[in-house]
Amino acid sequence: MLAGRSALGSEPAADQHVLRAQAERLAAEGRCAAALDAISELRATGTVDAGLLVVGGTCASQVRRYDEAAALLREALAREPGLGEAHLRLAIALYHQGDLAGARAELATAAAALGEEHAEVLLYRGLLLLEAQHDAAAAETLEAARARDPRTVEPVASYYAGLAWSRARERERAEAALARVVEEWPGTSWAAEAGRLRSALALARLRRWVRLRVGVEYDDNAVLQGAGAPLPEDISNAGDWRGLWSGEAGAELFRTPHWSAGALLGYSGTAYVDITSFDSHYPVLALWLDRRLDEATTLRGSVDGGYAWVDEDSFFATGRTSLTLLRSWEARGASELYARFRVDEYFVHSDDVPGGPGTPGASCGGIPICGPPGLDERHERERDGSSWVAGARHSIGVPLLRSTFRLGYEFERFDARGSEYSFRAHSLAAGVQVALPWQLDLDASGVVTWRPFDHPSTFPDPPAPIYDVEYGLGDDDRDERYTGVGLALARPIGRGLVASAGWRWERNHSNVEVFDYRRQVFGAYLTWAWGN
Repeated sequence: MLAGRSALGSEPAADQHVLRAQAERLAAEGRCAAALDAISELRATGTVDAGLLVVGGTCASQVRRYDEAAALLREALAREPGLGEAHLRLAIALYHQGDLAGARAELATAAAALGEEHAEVLLYRGLLLLEAQHDAAAAETLEAARARDPRTVEPVASYYAGLAWSRARERERAEAALARVVEEWPGTSWAAEAGRLRSALALARLRRWVRLRVGVEYDDNAVLQGAGAPLPEDISNAGDWRGLWSGEAGAELFRTPHWSAGALLGYSGTAYVDITSFDSHYPVLALWLDRRLDEATTLRGSVDGGYAWVDEDSFFATGRTSLTLLRSWEARGASELYARFRVDEYFVHSDDVPGGPGTPGASCGGIPICGPPGLDERHERERDGSSWVAGARHSIGVPLLRSTFRLGYEFERFDARGSEYSFRAHSLAAGVQVALPWQLDLDASGVVTWRPFDHPSTFPDPPAPIYDVEYGLGDDDRDERYTGVGLALARPIGRGLVASAGWRWERNHSNVEVFDYRRQVFGAYLTWAWGN
């Protein structure tokens, strides 16, 4: 009889032992709702201990039943005061309930029991610092949590570290933290959120850049002396050395997912050794507005203008407006279609040539030089005017050749006030950029332009008039074919600093000798650039 009562009395205890093991197994498998049901049954019998209550509190937090979690964890601490794990889990539950003061107090107690370097203690300390807007300190603490035990706190630590670094304006460190989440936790909601935050950071990061360049060149035809054309009296040689410099500073003014705008301020100048009357200064200003049509296509509108001084006198002003369609084809390269309208104004004008008797070869009547009567050279040689341009360019990289090839076509129609400079032009340009050993970069380019003009030239042909003899003019419309070839070799020599050397050759074939010229230019340059 006694033995029978002992056997009957052991059955409930055995059932409770099985139910406890089942609750712990369910919690370990992440099946927290079922584990909490089992723990609830055990609580009803009064057979739970502090350890099982901590398991229940942890599970309740995982299924976001934070009130239930707090109750279970407080009961655990009532049974076993000072239990570090219970204080930590209670701090977590209180944090998610929004009781930040309570969470801080419980976390401090947990740190005293578990250690200041406990990964989850560091994680929630970082989250509390983030809530208090101590962004840099929060980021450092969250990074420390990840370094301590990434398996326990990731990807939460890296995501919130990225958020904290972004708020602290440490964009590179924010990008690194968020990139970890995207790369190491693909397909998760954390990776998706990190990707969205990275996109937002990219949109918020307005680009800024500065570029400075100095160089020295030798130009064997600095005055563009035409075939048979005499040099001006004050210039002894068409070739000259010159120093040149330029700088630009640009910035985006705003950016949204579909729109962005920016401004650029630039300046360039030259100083000649001998032909100082060619010294120049040329500041420019540009503004642009971009409309992003899709992931690979952007429509850009821009306006720009410049004003040039030569020999400290006003020489030239220009204004331009452009509409450009930019398209990336990924492995197939990038394309650009554009249309531009430009207005030019020159402040230096040709002199009118006295008219002769009307017969080429006749005496000018004692005048040193004379031309056809009735021709107003000053007016007909006015270069002020406007032009329309339409063009297309495409570039494509060939990784196997470590090269980028480019090709472009452009049509221009220029209408000048005078008859001398109105023309149509067709240009074909090509080039290749090649990455060479020892960090050398070679760029080879070429352009061919056919420029038929609307009228015969007002300049004499041959261009050197004979003293006291009326010169004649050709009857054929002016026609030119320009060819240019260039080579440049560059190498980085420091942070943002590039040294380069270049050569270019130009040949302008014209049926009017004064415009028929050739030139070569050799140069060496230093360029420094910075941008974010």
